[in-house]
Amino acid sequence: MLKIAIVGLPNAGKSTLFNRLVGRKAAVVSNIPGVTRDRREGIGRISDLEFKVIDTGGWNDQTNFSLQVIEQIEFSLSNSNIIFFLVDAKVQNERNKEFAKWLKRKMNKPVILIANKCESHKSENVDYLQFFDFLGPVYISAEHNLGMVDLYDALASVIENISANSPPFGVIPVLDTGIQKKNSMDPSVKHWDDNKSSNESGIRRKANVIDDLESRFVEKSLESIKRSHVVVLMLDSLVGIEQQDLSIGEAAIKGGKGIIVVLNKWDLIGKDDRSKLIKFVKQQEVTRLFLEVPTVTISALKGMRCGDVIGKCLEVSESLNKKVSTAKLNKWLIDALDRHSHPLVKGKAVKMKYIAQIGTKPPAFSLICNIPESVDESYKRYLINDLRKNFFAEGVPVRLLLKKNKNPYAK
Repeated sequence: MLKIAIVGLPNAGKSTLFNRLVGRKAAVVSNIPGVTRDRREGIGRISDLEFKVIDTGGWNDQTNFSLQVIEQIEFSLSNSNIIFFLVDAKVQNERNKEFAKWLKRKMNKPVILIANKCESHKSENVDYLQFFDFLGPVYISAEHNLGMVDLYDALASVIENISANSPPFGVIPVLDTGIQKKNSMDPSVKHWDDNKSSNESGIRRKANVIDDLESRFVEKSLESIKRSHVVVLMLDSLVGIEQQDLSIGEAAIKGGKGIIVVLNKWDLIGKDDRSKLIKFVKQQEVTRLFLEVPTVTISALKGMRCGDVIGKCLEVSESLNKKVSTAKLNKWLIDALDRHSHPLVKGKAVKMKYIAQIGTKPPAFSLICNIPESVDESYKRYLINDLRKNFFAEGVPVRLLLKKNKNPYAK
């Protein structure tokens, strides 16, 4: 997982941004300079982007423990892939130049300059740092959750460049999250054509989670979802699909993972009941997961169609990495809007002007719109579903970010 270190002077808002990214108050926030002396780590997210984020102490040689802080900052930087250089945009502090010079001298890694506390355009006061040639600046207010779409765009671009320059591993992490998986897939399926799958301990239904060991298995499987690209949700055909199966599917989709449903013990289901079971599973996928998921029927015990699972994993994985040209996307957008236009909002037309792909694994898109905050959720789902059907395989979640066509922080 990529690591991002947040660095800057005291009171720039590093801990506030850290809390915003991890979604909880895990860091100490105070107006007293130098409160955060030690590193704090957590799993950060901006939409579909997931990464490890590190909160560091403020760079300040005026404090008694500055050497300790600088050592921690250096350690965090050396263990990070990307650096968020956070500055208080309300104050033009020349010490930011000193820190920028130190940062340039110490690191040869992507640095995104983030101007924090930009509740209004009057706060944008970072011109004095532009000659350092950092990426950005990105204008945000961590406290008020402003500018996160712009931070997403900047970070997604850096991650894409890192991925493009990384050597291919030829590995597709695949997770099997079967419920009470006593009749599991043949172990020979684990490794196939240099592609790797992990077979996690089965997650039992909540009613049967009776001890700490079982609870740890549940936690371990959910953690493994985060490390995977494609999740194989194995169901017992004799039991069907249950609430916890759907919860696992929701967790996988929320994490941007490709997903495949495998109905095991298919040989034990009567022919008259097979179509009913498939129909019921598909109905649950659409109504609960809002995603059409490929379904493979197998008998792991008899080795029936197990190879089809690997084939489907490869198909979904390839689609997760697919890039669609901007020309094709905008042609699709015109057609989708003609077929089904957004209703007026208080007499005002919703104008969707331009779409471009901004990420893969999962595919993510930025759509320019005049009033993105007023777009109906059901209409957004229509666009996502139609986008997926036109360009991607079943089981691939698609992210769509609606963005205003004018920078709200521009003067």
